[in-house]
Amino acid sequence: MDLDDLRSFAQVVRHGGFSAAERATGERKAKLSRRVARLEQVLGVRLIERSTRNLRVTDVGREIYRQCETIAEGIDATQAIAARARSQISGNLRIACPPGLARYLRTDVFARFLLLYPDVHLEMHISSQRIDLIQERFDAAFRVDIDTVHDQALTMHQLGRLDRILVAAPAVAAQAAATTIASLAGLPTLSVGEHVEHDEWLLMNGQGRQHVVAHHPRFCSNDSATVRDAAVAGLGVALLSSAACSVELQQGRLVHVLPDWRTSEGIVHVLFTARTGMSPTLRAFIDYVAESFPSLTGGPLA
Repeated sequence: MDLDDLRSFAQVVRHGGFSAAERATGERKAKLSRRVARLEQVLGVRLIERSTRNLRVTDVGREIYRQCETIAEGIDATQAIAARARSQISGNLRIACPPGLARYLRTDVFARFLLLYPDVHLEMHISSQRIDLIQERFDAAFRVDIDTVHDQALTMHQLGRLDRILVAAPAVAAQAAATTIASLAGLPTLSVGEHVEHDEWLLMNGQGRQHVVAHHPRFCSNDSATVRDAAVAGLGVALLSSAACSVELQQGRLVHVLPDWRTSEGIVHVLFTARTGMSPTLRAFIDYVAESFPSLTGGPLA
């Protein structure tokens, strides 16, 4: 059964005839007549008795007309809901984020997004597990990968790169002023992870040359914020995400050591299901995050 046939039948009954329906809707009378005839054939009942001058709606036709009106109201309501969904930035967003990245994200940026769009409700789910966006009903997910394996069912938008840099308190940095990459291991070092016996940093300079710094850290922790605080306290040189220590660098509590050398932590992506039919709320969120990425991570795009 064709909804257009039902709609045409309802228009003919509502306006009292094919000619009146043509004038009211702009639909040609012959087309309206064909649709009503097709509906009668599909239903197997006569809906309208016709003559050259008169038109009479049968009893079953009147009953079906009442149902058509209910269906039409439902269709109109459905179209109105879809129109609002296409135009309004509102509703709920479920976003997944790995904990390693979550430590670097500036929550005040998300707060500004919510202040900008007061009808949006944001749920940030922190998990080290790979989230199935469709199965678990997430709108988008942040991921950090050096070599991202792309799920063909998802759309991936690259936000930028996170780099780790060498930092130290000013007093330690002064000792490192004459230090080269080859002699860096001679300074006290701090590590993120469980490397109290031995650690290695694979660093690269602006010319693409790589160097491995093998060192024996005097302090390590699996929490980067703890290592950052140890660096601020003057315990040694740390290799930290530029995002994790951006505030301390701006305040002068940490200094960038050997600034030509760094290591890539990974490329930050936001993943979502599809561009076609995307809600304006999710589109606004992705656009806002992409625009705000430098402040979101505390530093510029690499």
